[in-house]
Amino acid sequence: MTRKTIEIEKIREAVARYMRSEGCSCCEGHKHSKHKEAIAKLLNVPKYDDGSGYNFYKFAERDEER
Repeated sequence: MTRKTIEIEKIREAVARYMRSEGCSCCEGHKHSKHKEAIAKLLNVPKYDDGSGYNFYKFAERDEER
């Protein structure tokens, strides 16, 4: 396996775990934050300046905001 393949597999697994733990705000799985953090670290997503979470929106396409 190449390094790229291994990284893709890690990202796929992290996203799958996050999606499984996602729910509405009243019933998020207890590991939701842990999985979000794992994805952010794999993708080098920075935290917000105030440290309140990860700034995934920084990478969202502008067309998506319309």
